[in-house]
Amino acid sequence: MVGSNTSLYGGLAAASVLFVINFTLKKLMYQFPKFSGFIQEKPEILIHDGKMDFKALSKLNITNDELKEAIREHGVEHFSEVKLAMLEIDGNISIISGNKSIKQTHYKRLKRTKKTTG
Repeated sequence: MVGSNTSLYGGLAAASVLFVINFTLKKLMYQFPKFSGFIQEKPEILIHDGKMDFKALSKLNITNDELKEAIREHGVEHFSEVKLAMLEIDGNISIISGNKSIKQTHYKRLKRTKKTTG
């Protein structure tokens, strides 16, 4: 819908514009790596060989409890069992764990909104 236009054509026009913008940005990101780096974040390592990177966690505003929750949701009991945990560019936390059987799972980090009073 475009403004007060609630017709089918208005919706199609808005969707078409969004499609063209998305297509153009993807092409530019593919052709110009510096532009891609400017637009898109890089994956961040949160845990490597059972050791948490507290600097990265604080930079990304991920609490220790949120990371432990993601680890538990992947079926891992303790962070020392995690070989690699990464915050992906799409907001997922990927966990690769286990000495006996390596398994990879994904946890989607939900954005929390702060409630204001007043």
